[in-house]
Amino acid sequence: MPVDPKTITTTLLRDRAKLLAYIGAIVRDHHVAEDVLQEVSMLAIEKQEQIKDADTLIPWLRVASRYRALKAIEKRGKRASLMDAELLDQMESHWAEVDRLSSQEVSQALHACLAKLAPRAQKLVELRYGVGLGVRAIAEQLGRKTDTLYKSFTRIHAALARCMRLSTKEGR
Repeated sequence: MPVDPKTITTTLLRDRAKLLAYIGAIVRDHHVAEDVLQEVSMLAIEKQEQIKDADTLIPWLRVASRYRALKAIEKRGKRASLMDAELLDQMESHWAEVDRLSSQEVSQALHACLAKLAPRAQKLVELRYGVGLGVRAIAEQLGRKTDTLYKSFTRIHAALARCMRLSTKEGR
């Protein structure tokens, strides 16, 4: 029997953070990620008859999110920043692992990992993702070079990814 609207709504609310993280990893813009998630949420309700059951809902949402995110990037004229299909496929296996965790477990692990960052790195993360500033704006505000900040964010993302992998594996 196809999935019902209540199950879709409950799943979207429960797994909102995970879906936003997935979309955000593709579009690299929190506001665009929010827009994509809204589109996918509406699409899931519209296409509920095509979603076999609750077990297939999250994979369906992720596939729909992937295509909508790529469409959003193209629409904004950012073709050069598109991730290639191979990388997205590799991400897919990681996200399937994350699906086994509750949003609360993922959120707790992320907060713990963020707390382990150096204060300077925490400030960068807050400016970028909390306040929503772009890297250029952060560079101007802090009087730092843009290239230096991009390298800093690369290190921060790598540290958070390592920490999250360890945290979520230990949590099981």
